[in-house]
Amino acid sequence: TLFTSSQDSSFRDTHEEFNNDDSSLSETLSNSFVPEQTDMDDYTKKKKEQPFRYYLCFDVEATCEEGSFNYMNEIIEFPVLLIDSHTFDIIDVFHSYVKPSVNPVLSNFCTQLTGILQETVDASPSFPEMLCKFQEFLHRYQLFNDNTCAFITDGPWDIKNFVRKQCKISNITLPSYFALPWVNIRLLFSTFYNVNKENISGMLARYGLKFEGREHSGIDDAKNLAIIAKKLWEDGAVLETNQAIGRRTRMNF
Repeated sequence: TLFTSSQDSSFRDTHEEFNNDDSSLSETLSNSFVPEQTDMDDYTKKKKEQPFRYYLCFDVEATCEEGSFNYMNEIIEFPVLLIDSHTFDIIDVFHSYVKPSVNPVLSNFCTQLTGILQETVDASPSFPEMLCKFQEFLHRYQLFNDNTCAFITDGPWDIKNFVRKQCKISNITLPSYFALPWVNIRLLFSTFYNVNKENISGMLARYGLKFEGREHSGIDDAKNLAIIAKKLWEDGAVLETNQAIGRRTRMNF
């Protein structure tokens, strides 16, 4: 998502393929997560059946201005990774950039933060056009039929704030699948390992891993979320939904 670490902290205060070093992972997990666990082999083999057949790792990027939380953010990158819950491997990807309409010219801050260029969004579909393509992707796999799927995000903001805000800007109804509860992996990670809430880089560091790619690139953020989801699964976590929009949630813009 588009928050810097300092912005992310301020926002929370205001509003309430992949490298793996087994030895360093075991040491990190032993020190950070399960200090009383003596057999790491037992700990890392507790894979459990998941409540959903598929997961969608999702992390949007949006237009932004430095230090402005009342800015009319518009989604400009929309990446979704389809995850098989039997293996937690990525089996397909939907990825589109989006052309903003209210503030069509990206700020220098936005470009520097996300790496998204003006010419990229200029050549991209509108949000409603992109959403039609995404719904074709969902239909191809018959997702969200009979409780088969749930989104995974880093925190509540991608759906609770940015998707809802964008639907209002685009004058379209929030799709029903975005109104369903989803997996806030930041909250799940904190609860499962009994540690403070961390951003994506912080969660990876707990495993002795580094962020792969560019931070605040939506597609790279989503790929790293997939790494974290797989690590949680390997350690015995059940990825239940733990976040919802809520009836009284307001949007500030």
